[in-house]
Amino acid sequence: MSRPLALVLGGPAAKVSSASDGWMALIKIGDAAEPFDVIITDHNMQRVNGLELVRRLRVRKFAGKIIVLSAHLTKENIQAYEELQVDMMLAKPFDVEELQLAMNLLTKKPSALATAPLAAPA
Repeated sequence: MSRPLALVLGGPAAKVSSASDGWMALIKIGDAAEPFDVIITDHNMQRVNGLELVRRLRVRKFAGKIIVLSAHLTKENIQAYEELQVDMMLAKPFDVEELQLAMNLLTKKPSALATAPLAAPA
């Protein structure tokens, strides 16, 4: 799933790494030769959930963007993510185009949706 998603989100030059859980994500992020531009995380993960992953990334001064995906965020979790200054939260199920637009906005890439005229000519 990650490779086709990478092509949609970043094109053929995109480098994508996936992790089976939050703990493996922390290891991969720490071991990366180059810093990640964007981290996309689920809230519900084994060993280290999305909230704890984001907390640990903030302690490490992670400078990239963070997107949280979840079908079941409580008001408390949403507030906690907001306090940790995640860049975006998307509800599951999400549309791939919605995620692509979010990535384009966060990485400042132009997209057809973001650059379309706001009003039709008179």
